[in-house]
Amino acid sequence: MLLATSRVDAQFAIEWFTIDGGGGFSVGGTYSLMGTVGQADAAFSSGGGYTLHGGFWAGAPAEIAPALRILRGGTNVTLAWPNASAGFELQESSSLTAPDWTNVTTTPAIVGDEKQVNQPVAPVARFYRLRKL
Repeated sequence: MLLATSRVDAQFAIEWFTIDGGGGFSVGGTYSLMGTVGQADAAFSSGGGYTLHGGFWAGAPAEIAPALRILRGGTNVTLAWPNASAGFELQESSSLTAPDWTNVTTTPAIVGDEKQVNQPVAPVARFYRLRKL
């Protein structure tokens, strides 16, 4: 029978941790951050010029963008969202890999309880979003 033992010296310490709940999603430039429920929070992490601080951020929760409906009719698409959603602008991009969002300059028409913008169908992909002003 062979028995081997070795001594292990710790090179780091975790001073404290929590198991946090919550969730959310944030996007900026080419980066996105998504929160999930039940992940360990070790307070601080850094590397490669970036720093992530754990915990809860103070302030009001971000307003969720209203649902954007896209309907095709003939040679046009209609983009529609609830009229009650004030303070959002419609933007478009030709790519989601390297998005370059620009404002759609067409003024929305109020149709019933919706804001609507008609755009011609393009021969290339176009992506749309609502962005909070």
